[in-house]
This record gives sequence, C-alpha cells and structure tokens, in this order.
Amino acid sequence: MSHSAAFHSFEEYAQRLTEAFTVPGASIGLAKDGQLVYEKQLGYRDVENRLPVTIDTVFGIASMTKSFTCLAIMQLQEAGKLSVHAPVMTYLPEFRLKAAGAAERMTIHHLMTHSTGLPPLATALLAAKRSMELDPDQSEDERELLAVGEMIDTHAQLFDYLEGLDIELLGPPGTQFSYSNDSYALLGLIVERVSGQRYEDYVKEHILQPAGMDRSGFFLEEADDNVTSLYIQKVIDGSKQPYPSNYWPDSPLFRASGFLKSTVRDILKYADIYRTKGLAGGERIVSEESINQMITPHIACEPGCYYGYGLMLTPDYFGTLLVEHSGSLKGVASKMYVIPEQGITGAALTNLYGSPVAALLNGACNAYAGRLSSASLRLPDATWARGRVHGRVFLERRHGGSHGMDRRQARAHNG
Repeated sequence: MSHSAAFHSFEEYAQRLTEAFTVPGASIGLAKDGQLVYEKQLGYRDVENRLPVTIDTVFGIASMTKSFTCLAIMQLQEAGKLSVHAPVMTYLPEFRLKAAGAAERMTIHHLMTHSTGLPPLATALLAAKRSMELDPDQSEDERELLAVGEMIDTHAQLFDYLEGLDIELLGPPGTQFSYSNDSYALLGLIVERVSGQRYEDYVKEHILQPAGMDRSGFFLEEADDNVTSLYIQKVIDGSKQPYPSNYWPDSPLFRASGFLKSTVRDILKYADIYRTKGLAGGERIVSEESINQMITPHIACEPGCYYGYGLMLTPDYFGTLLVEHSGSLKGVASKMYVIPEQGITGAALTNLYGSPVAALLNGACNAYAGRLSSASLRLPDATWARGRVHGRVFLERRHGGSHGMDRRQARAHNG
C-alpha cells in the first residue's frame, strides 16, 4: 500500500474514532529523521466559534511532562550537582516516613522509575485541591474526592503529610512498580534545590529554549490565542457529549509531574532529542550516555513493557524499540512516540480526557509503515497488570486513563 493510500485509510479510521469518542479536536504529527512527514488535524480547538486545530495549537500534555523532569535530572547529574543513585534525603533532608529506614533507602533513581515502594497516595489530589475548588464545572464525584483531607499548598505541608502517613511499603525500593506523581513532585523540588532555579525556569532555559520549543511552557498567560479550549463529557439528552470547560487545573507543587503545555510541532522537536541521543536544535544538551540511561528498561510494569526514566519502553514494537509516554488530565489526552532505530518520532494531542490518543498515534505510525491503521499489540491481561502494579494503572493507561489512581482522580489530576 502506498503512503498516500495508507494515510487516506488512516484518516477515515481516525475520523471514525474521534466521532465515536466525541473528541472535539485532535492534532497528530509524524517526523522522519527530524523532518515532518505527516500531519493531520481533526475538529476544533474551539467548537462554539468553529476555530480549527492546527499543528501549532497549544494543548496540555499532562504526564508527558515527566520525561522533561528526568531530562533535567540527567543534565544536573552531568553538571556534577547530583547523582541519581544518591539517597533522596541527600537533597531533601526533610523527607521522612514513619517506616524505619524507608526514606533513607530511597534514591533519585527510585523516584524516576516509580519504584520507591510507596503505594498510591492522595497527595496529588490534595495539592490540586485549591485549584479544583475554583473549577465551576467540578463534578459531584470530584467534590467527594476533595473531602479526603486538608489542602497541601507548600513543600513543608507535603513533607509533614508524607511523614504522618501510616503506610506499608509495597516492597523494598527498586522491586515494585507503582506509578507515583508524588515521586515527581519530589524530583521537581530536587531540580530547584540543586540548580538554584525555579523548576519551570530551569526547564524553559535548559530544554525548551535549546530545542526551539517556543510555543511550550507552564503558564497560559505566555501563550497567544491559538490555545485549545478544554472539554469534559456531560450527559445531554441521555448521551455523553463534549462540553466546554475552560478552567485549566494547576498544582504548583506537582508541575514536574504533569502540567506542561505544548504543541504537536514542539513535541516533535522534543522527541528528536531522544532520536538523536541528546541533540536539540543541532546542539548537544545532554550526553548520549544519559539518554541511554533514560531509555534503559529499569523495571517491568506490564508484560513486554518497562519503565525507564520518565519514559515507557516496549522493546518489541513490531520488531523494534518504542519509547513513549502518555498523559491524561482534565481536557487533555496526549501521546509521544520515538522509534529510534527507524528515525521516527510522533505526537498526538487532544482536548478531551479519555480520548483514544494512543490509537490515533499508533494508527498514524501503522499507516507510515504500511500496516493496517488498526494493527496493535495485545493488551495486557487485566488480572496480571493489576496485581503487578497494585492498582488500575496500565489497563486504564492503554485506554487514555490514569496511572495509579481511579478515573475520577485522574480527570482531576494527571496520569
């Protein structure tokens, strides 16, 4: 099948998918060896005003932010300011847990690989509570969730909360995978402590600007008007329909876990850092060795799939390595692909939580490779996946859902 025929078939497939899931708007892009080879936009960034999505429309990317945090950590390790194998308490001496010796055994490596042994916690929700209470479209489920505890507004409150928890670790650090936004909140603070910069400023200066990602950032006030509206699903006339809800959630303590905004064009520039093993805009911003550490399969998280440093790894994606990550948040479903051996990078962004963003990007990659758009790898067995990661983590992730929390919490926060 020719590329043109394959992409025509994909576009019919993508249209069916977005209609079935009532996705207001989506943007998809593929690059080969750093050059854009395909882009497709579907629907609108603003349905009411019929404003179309473009490749430069700003979307939330949610947990795709985690790889930016890990890239910052690797840069700081190269600068001699930290070691990923040093205890977390070396840089955050306030970090304490009730379990004797537990905090002392946890390293930066364990934070980056979601393998501290901490079970899923409510901290991310409590840290977003102040923002969520301002959302005029807050659901009854979310109001119930907000009643689970007091707000966490400061790092001191976060440390106090963690120290006061009566929890049993899932296992010794490094032995169990359990997706943890809390770990990435701590990583963000480590970046600030050792760099002397605010986390958001460090990422902008050392990653976004060198990569030419001039439409990406953490603050909407820095963007122009080509920004998507956010959509949630409401039951209207007996069926679920997308409904505009333009209050963007925020959580300053947890920005390192999932609050960056970007575009498909910018994400393709970012993904190229991994394709080129450390180059951004033709200049080296991190060593090849550090990139190799990031894409090393450090811990299994489902059959045939592993976690590196802020990145998911599938060693046998149609016979080659796939490096990827997704994200989910209110009004956000995002996915990034890097297929290093083939020089392929891809990105897909949508403006509705729960959108089939993985199927859209996988379908585009299939079309480029001459496969059927719907060709996919087998989903993991639900019983095994839940037992392995102690929650509804990866079964929901494959459907655009959450990591380490139920779907109500995920729409409120990120995964």
